[in-house]
Amino acid sequence: MNPTADNLAETMTDFVNHYNGRKEGEFIKAFEKQHRTLQQSSFRMMLELIEHMASDEYRTDGRNDASKNIAKSLIQGFKEAKKKQYISEGTSEERAEQYVNGEFGCKPSKWLPFI
Repeated sequence: MNPTADNLAETMTDFVNHYNGRKEGEFIKAFEKQHRTLQQSSFRMMLELIEHMASDEYRTDGRNDASKNIAKSLIQGFKEAKKKQYISEGTSEERAEQYVNGEFGCKPSKWLPFI
């Protein structure tokens, strides 16, 4: 079987839909067994999902408003941490602000190297 994005999304949502009765951490334990490079690539994809959920393009209603709000907080926290890092490395506060809010933005998924 050749996995597709639709298959993955459906499998993931099926898993969480039937999460009742499963041991806590089952997915995490299974994920930890995967190849380290694949773990990093998978995490990048999860970060991209968080970035999308934090964006204006992601639509919500009462069922997923909290997810969007948390995603926005995570992205904002990452930007604040990167800004502090830039300043600690000698970048001016104004320039650091431009880096994290500039044309390309400051997305956590872009900071993971490809291995």
